[in-house]
Amino acid sequence: MRRAEERRNAKPGTVFWNFETFFRVNSSPVIGDDGTVYVGSDDNKFYALDGKSGTKKWEFKTGGFVFSSPAIGSDGTVYVGSMDHKLYAINGKSGVKLWEFETGSYVTSDPAIGSDGTVYFGSQDNKLYALSGKSGVKLWEFEMGSHVLSPAIGSDDTVYVGSGDSKLYALNGKSGVKLWEFESGGFAVGLSPAIGSDGTVYIGSGDKLYAINGKSGVKLWEFETGGLVLSTPAIGSDGTVYAVSVD
Repeated sequence: MRRAEERRNAKPGTVFWNFETFFRVNSSPVIGDDGTVYVGSDDNKFYALDGKSGTKKWEFKTGGFVFSSPAIGSDGTVYVGSMDHKLYAINGKSGVKLWEFETGSYVTSDPAIGSDGTVYFGSQDNKLYALSGKSGVKLWEFEMGSHVLSPAIGSDDTVYVGSGDSKLYALNGKSGVKLWEFESGGFAVGLSPAIGSDGTVYIGSGDKLYAINGKSGVKLWEFETGGLVLSTPAIGSDGTVYAVSVD
């Protein structure tokens, strides 16, 4: 009760708690329905923390840096990649491993979960994988010309993903068949696409932000900044697109 009152009366910007790992934290945290905070660290561990107190609920040790940001399934299963070449499925309550899937290289991609529970993620072995969220069985894979970044999923379950080969790909989420590809100006396509309510796909590449028709792959417009666009764009409720550049 006292802690709740302190939070209500706290000034904006007040730090309620912090949690120290044993190395850098590059992973972005994700919050479960019960307020649990899940985050990875370059100490090779993945953590579940109480969102109110910051107390550690559990930790899960992998064989490499956990650079990937996790995704949470509708049943509370947490999916996260590691630089030990694996994607893990972990029980969000207990921290018990449900399954693991090994790729041919580092998994720094953030997983994305389809409406049917399929888990999509990329690897630096140049492949995008689709796995059963329940069993970890591979449904399909799609090979690109370079390392694969983090996918985003459209309302029709089309999977959009960028690659270090300077292309954005649209794939059928069920079959893995390529629907179209868009080539940027010779730079790796940025982290993960953002998808507007009308299906427009926004992605950074080099010093440009692109808007692409999600159905056809046709470029609608581009905007040139003064530096590299490395982050995922954000879309406001009014459709305004926000992007960060290193200029």
